[in-house]
Amino acid sequence: MATDDELTLRYGGTSARWWTALAALAAIAMGGAAGLGGSDANQWAAASACVGAGALFVVFGFLLRRVEAGPDGLRYRTVLRWHRLEWDEIVRLQEIQVMPNDKRQKTPNVRVEATLRSGEAVRLPVPWFGAVDAITFEGELRKLRAVRRRYTPTAH
Repeated sequence: MATDDELTLRYGGTSARWWTALAALAAIAMGGAAGLGGSDANQWAAASACVGAGALFVVFGFLLRRVEAGPDGLRYRTVLRWHRLEWDEIVRLQEIQVMPNDKRQKTPNVRVEATLRSGEAVRLPVPWFGAVDAITFEGELRKLRAVRRRYTPTAH
């Protein structure tokens, strides 16, 4: 199915990838400055570790969570492995609101949930970019539903 994918949804657009690459280069430069052994070496090493860890966290988020859709069905990757759903297993794709774990945040996150024929509900890692990019999220969900309709004639 990897070669027949019509739609791939993943975190981080082109600008996010560039910023992540820039952060990784900055971490390397700071590590090099720390390696020179100047009076500020400890501060440069700490800054390098923080920026580098942040860049790695973002990279793993980009690589490990995505949704792919094609004629054979839907595949989605979580942190540990790939999962697969056939189009005829999916009864409905719907948006759901999930309150964040952090109690200080009052705005719910929007997620996509696939309701299966067995009654099970599966949350898909469709990228959510925050309230500012709600239009982007709706566009991604619209594309996903269009692929589903194309390959499931009885889908509503």
